[in-house]
Amino acid sequence: MPKPDTAAALAAVDAHFDEFVEELQQLCRIRSRRQEPEQMEATAEFIAGSVRRWGGEAEIIPWEQSYPYVLAEVAGEGDKALLHFTHYDVEVEPAGDDADWISPPYAAEIHDGRLYARGVADDKGVIMSRIHAAAAWKLAGLTPPVTNRIIFEGKKWLHSPGLGSFVQAHADRLASDAALWENSWLDGEDRLLLKLAEKGVLYLRLTAQTLPRDLTSQNTALLPAATARLAAALAQLQRPDGTVTIPGFADDARPPTDEERALLEKVAFDGDFLRKRAQVERFTGDLDDQAAAVAIRTVPTLTVAGIAGGDMRDDVTLGIPSTASAKLEIRLVPGQDPERVLGCVRDHLAATGFGDLRIEVMATSRPNLTDHRDPFVALVADAARRVYGTEPVIEPYTQWIGNQGVIADRPIVGVGVSRADSGVDGPNENIRLDDYKAGIKHVIEVMAALAVAE
Repeated sequence: MPKPDTAAALAAVDAHFDEFVEELQQLCRIRSRRQEPEQMEATAEFIAGSVRRWGGEAEIIPWEQSYPYVLAEVAGEGDKALLHFTHYDVEVEPAGDDADWISPPYAAEIHDGRLYARGVADDKGVIMSRIHAAAAWKLAGLTPPVTNRIIFEGKKWLHSPGLGSFVQAHADRLASDAALWENSWLDGEDRLLLKLAEKGVLYLRLTAQTLPRDLTSQNTALLPAATARLAAALAQLQRPDGTVTIPGFADDARPPTDEERALLEKVAFDGDFLRKRAQVERFTGDLDDQAAAVAIRTVPTLTVAGIAGGDMRDDVTLGIPSTASAKLEIRLVPGQDPERVLGCVRDHLAATGFGDLRIEVMATSRPNLTDHRDPFVALVADAARRVYGTEPVIEPYTQWIGNQGVIADRPIVGVGVSRADSGVDGPNENIRLDDYKAGIKHVIEVMAALAVAE
């Protein structure tokens, strides 16, 4: 089978681009904040409606512990299928002051060739670029050369608690030869980053209880405080510099190969920017920028994400806290299993005298890594060269947590439509319209190449 000619589909992108941008603006005007359930449902409805508008089939599926999933398909020729996965929830971090925006965050206005909107870079631009890539074939009077299967979710930033069961229940409708993920962008040299991995997560809540209720602190000489016990337990898990001290914690972590280290050295890492943002003079361990670029992607970590206990009112209070809790975010790298790491945490707390602490698992996901030598990686890279005219950068490890592990039976490459300076999750989040057009065309080229891949 000869490779499908992409000329007509690419021309359709140019001819209908204003229409594509207008539809993206409409999506960006919906407040897809998980704090507003009705807006989340409206977002899912809009996305499903867009797929149907361009000739595909889409279903909105409510699911446990989740906002509705959008499960869609645009049928193609041949027997190849490409899966597109991304999310429609926004605001992962404190989003800053709306007054700092060049225009209101949900106005989706265009200024100097950039579309400014909350979530446009992460990840509504990616959502619509995948839909519009499939639409371009239809607008050209053609059938897409591969079947495009689509899953969009609404709880990415809560670690996708229902995703595993959803994927298992709909495995036949998500089957594919390869997948395009999100969470990528162009760097400062106009090079597209091809991201091949995501960290997993083990999110825990530890709770210490020493008394049936808070009692007056006149009894401190005789009774234990839960806050002190929790602090002592946390001190058993890591050193002050963040080094994890749990036996066996990193035993299964897969170290990067020499080839992967060489690839990581080509990935831009702005250490000065991060030090300035964090207002520190040096990184932990006094790492130089090259070592830091590897460590941030390949080292499993434990973060005490929050501590609560006692009476914190702005007043003098007299009491022994009966309960105290802490949230732990453990980021896992390829090779690690969240269940095994959980066992290491339990065993270590028990061995150090803190087996009475209650451990609640709040979220888990498995890390994943696609081999950089996989033919699909080369296919996506070649498509990027044709569209962008620059050499793409292959990033074998990333610092991001995600949920690729639920579909780890196929090669997965992350691509996007934003840039390193797109201001993701902050004021003035934006994408360049030229990058949006190029992102659509890149996906079209990937479809055509996958159709004839062996």
